[in-house]
Amino acid sequence: MWNRAYGFIPALTHGVFSSNFRNPMVRKKKLSPSGAKDDDGEYHNVHVNLHEDELAVAGMEIGDEVFVRVRDGKIIIQKADPDEVEHDF
Repeated sequence: MWNRAYGFIPALTHGVFSSNFRNPMVRKKKLSPSGAKDDDGEYHNVHVNLHEDELAVAGMEIGDEVFVRVRDGKIIIQKADPDEVEHDF
């Protein structure tokens, strides 16, 4: 299903993702300014809003702790489970 505001949204069945949903979810997001401005009026922090259906696809829930990796041209968010940390991206 395509939604203009959110992009691709998988079909929901009784509030749970359909079992035939196998592709990763991709939505275009904006890095929104966050926090206080400095003396020059510039922001130095941003945030990204993630909907609970996006978290569900990733096996996460609101309130989970995450690891945030910054690589050349990439920001990777991964559930903070030390036993299942993926190092190769």
